Amino acid sequence: MGAHDEANNGNKQERFLLYENKEEELMEVNAEALSTKKKNERFLEALKTLSDQDPQSFSEIAPELLQRCAYYWRGSDPFFSTKLNSWLSYDMMWKPFGEIIPDDANFSKRIESDAFDIKMYSGSTKELLMSLQNRFPNDFNQWDASIRNQFIILGMIAMGRGKGEYQGALVHRLGLGSGDVRIKGSNVIRAAKIALARLAKDNGAELFLPASGHGVERVHKISSAKLAETIERFVLSHPASVLLPPPRSL
Repeated sequence: MGAHDEANNGNKQERFLLYENKEEELMEVNAEALSTKKKNERFLEALKTLSDQDPQSFSEIAPELLQRCAYYWRGSDPFFSTKLNSWLSYDMMWKPFGEIIPDDANFSKRIESDAFDIKMYSGSTKELLMSLQNRFPNDFNQWDASIRNQFIILGMIAMGRGKGEYQGALVHRLGLGSGDVRIKGSNVIRAAKIALARLAKDNGAELFLPASGHGVERVHKISSAKLAETIERFVLSHPASVLLPPPRSL
């Protein structure tokens, strides 16, 4: 056997070994998935048995179990938490649980971190962005309600770009309900915009245009489409982007 044939055989053997390794890895992944599925089936069977044997006790612990599972899945998501609490308190007898799950159940960062670089900006825009970075530290789980509301409101209005965002959509995303509760929602939005506008003014920037319309159809806009896109990139590169609805294409 010549050197060329030996080299070919060596390459074939190497490819075969790589194929075997990939097959083994795939089998391990599939086995782990099947194992998890089987465990979950057993857990559900056990919970069903407990609910049949002691329905009163199960009824008392089930809400906490659901809330803990939701937190592990969604993290600090005030919108989903409000919907879950409402479901547990009022809606569970007539609305399936699956109907309250948000459509945007995807918690990866919305854009790559290098899509936003504060060094790209200058003047009052850069000063404003630096102030926003200070206002919204990365660990959003430590934010209080007012800071969280400001981020959601600013982010959604910026994501609306030139069209802005409806007040009804903001109130809904904040988890402040509907009907008479909208009065509270409008007050929250007003307070957040005042705080953010003052922050921008301190840095020589104008952040918002005057709102137009009434009620749920009242529209809020950033002062310019260019600034809206800049802030959109900022909020979507922030870890707290998980609090926002799905973005439009950048």
